[in-house]
Amino acid sequence: MNAVSESSAPPQAAPQRKESYAPLADFTLALIQAMLRTGYYAPDHPEAKRSLSGLYEQFTALLEGHCELTFMLVEKPEERQINVEGYATVPLPMHQVMIKGMADLFTPKFIDFFKRWNLLSFSIKAETSADDFHTFIELMSQPPVGAGTQPSERLTQALVDHNIMHISTVFNHDMVGRERRLPWRVRMALTRLRRDLRLLPMYKKATAEQIRRIKLQIIEDVIRPIRTPILLKDFLVNYDLIAADILELDESAVEREIVANLSEEMLVTTAREIIRDLKQPGDKAAHAPAQDESFDKIGRCVYVLRDIADQLCAIGSVLDHDFLEALVSQKVLPLEKLPAEVRRAVETRRLAEAFIARKTEYLAALRQVPNAETAKKLAALVYRITPDLLRRSKYETVGEILDAVNQGRQTPRTARFFEQLAGILAQGLADQATIGYLLGDLRRQSKEQRNRLVQVFAFVGQPVAEGLLTVYIESDDQAVRASAFEALLKIGRSALQPFLTQLPQIESEWPAVRHILNEVGELGDEALAKPLTGFLYHTNAHVRHAALTALFKLQGHRAEEYFLQALRDGEVEVRQAAVSLLAQIGSRHPQALHYYATVLNPTDHSAAAESDAVLIEVCRALAGLASTAGEHVERAREILLTALVPIQPQGVLGRFKKPAPRHSEPVQAAIREALAALGEGGDAAESAADL
Repeated sequence: MNAVSESSAPPQAAPQRKESYAPLADFTLALIQAMLRTGYYAPDHPEAKRSLSGLYEQFTALLEGHCELTFMLVEKPEERQINVEGYATVPLPMHQVMIKGMADLFTPKFIDFFKRWNLLSFSIKAETSADDFHTFIELMSQPPVGAGTQPSERLTQALVDHNIMHISTVFNHDMVGRERRLPWRVRMALTRLRRDLRLLPMYKKATAEQIRRIKLQIIEDVIRPIRTPILLKDFLVNYDLIAADILELDESAVEREIVANLSEEMLVTTAREIIRDLKQPGDKAAHAPAQDESFDKIGRCVYVLRDIADQLCAIGSVLDHDFLEALVSQKVLPLEKLPAEVRRAVETRRLAEAFIARKTEYLAALRQVPNAETAKKLAALVYRITPDLLRRSKYETVGEILDAVNQGRQTPRTARFFEQLAGILAQGLADQATIGYLLGDLRRQSKEQRNRLVQVFAFVGQPVAEGLLTVYIESDDQAVRASAFEALLKIGRSALQPFLTQLPQIESEWPAVRHILNEVGELGDEALAKPLTGFLYHTNAHVRHAALTALFKLQGHRAEEYFLQALRDGEVEVRQAAVSLLAQIGSRHPQALHYYATVLNPTDHSAAAESDAVLIEVCRALAGLASTAGEHVERAREILLTALVPIQPQGVLGRFKKPAPRHSEPVQAAIREALAALGEGGDAAESAADL
């Protein structure tokens, strides 16, 4: 086989309009034409120079934001075609990139250049210089000459002689992995890695630093197309196919460098794929050698898992439970051979499982604390296993531990011990990795589990406050937002102040805002009052009402100015609340008394009358002045008595009509009750009514 076969070819790109690939089509056409003309004319001929003019600039513009461009020969049963990689997320056949007529005409001409050099693919990296770019085109354009060596060897030596280090070539005879039935992308990645690394020592003009940087770039370029857990698993496990060929370059650490170049998430997910193979005894892929009788796949899996475990420990990863347990329970590695950090994590998991199995006994012992030695051991056990329990969402067990600790803090005999335990435990749970997991889990869990999480957050305290605020801002789930707020509420002032400051911008649902204001008011912490004053201007009356009530609970009589301001509110319920709160603080402010007199005895009878609910509340407020100084009592009596005086109808005929009461019967009853509270007898009230 002289090219990639159809059965092992890469997946084809979804059909798109060719216009979206116009820059790629233009460059590819210009590249083929340049090769044709450069091969026909001498390199210094005007036509050859003209064909190269502007081509490099076209290449650099095309690769902006990309790392490299690869052209690959793919063999299908009925034809051969060229695929382009690096421009899109999937390989692009030339007939999809170019219009049909151009593709039909130029694809065979391009394939001829691949055939003459027995070439499978070539990749031009973005770092390629203009001189190297032009030299490569000239080399590709010339027919192989000379005897005694293969065309591929002559092209390779020419690239080395010209010190062209940023153009990678793969020849058909280089392909590895046929005997193992590997995915096409894995075979290509292994083949290219072997070839590119083997070529490095041949570049005598390169400095050690250049070699080092290019080696790292090779690794990055090779693994970029295979960044899925399944492909990476096959790549790493089958790395032995090429390992022997690069030992001469002191590259035994290349595999570890590849692992080090992967993200933490990719390391963990790739390890899971390896573990999945090892956990399935009947899996032929893991336990049968396929066509390669010498291949010990299980041994290679063990080796790769060890490298991944070392790397995860080196970067301080919170190791995945399945991964850790598989290393031991599947006998991939004995416990004593695991890295110290991994071994401790496995041992911690086993202690946690033992605690869960005998939870009742452990919790009873924790509550009783029979002696100092037992107390010390229990504290050490709780401190060690609680983070692990949290990372596995064992919130019920953690909640019971925290209940026992908090109960112990309230018992005089054990208060000191449990205060110390609570302090070190909260500090241990404040680890950023643990907090990050818990905040993520808050978005996923049921209400019951979220309630337990709220308990944990309250125990940890301030270190989790910023994350809870972020959850509230980012979540679209009102139930999750409510749990985040509940946790902030339990943490207290330090967590609530920044939350309340941002609340007008992050919460648009008025029932939620009202609930928050009511809950904050119940705390009675005056330091929280300032952020609430802005809600006195909220568009919703229920929110304004809640803000007034909360300010009363937080500040008492010091919130008087806000209650006076609310007397001018446009909604009855808010004005009624303002009068009620002024009464509760025993306000004798002139502005309040003026309002009471104005609404009970309006000078403009054509204006809309105040609501009976507000007027009754005004009467109660005036009655509350009974215990104050005499002048205020007299003023209250005057206002109330005047309110009982009937209104004489206006006009010539008005004198012949019976005066009408100023207020409804319920309001008049409230006025009489207020006068009675102020010590004014019924005779005075009746006299006022008869006037």
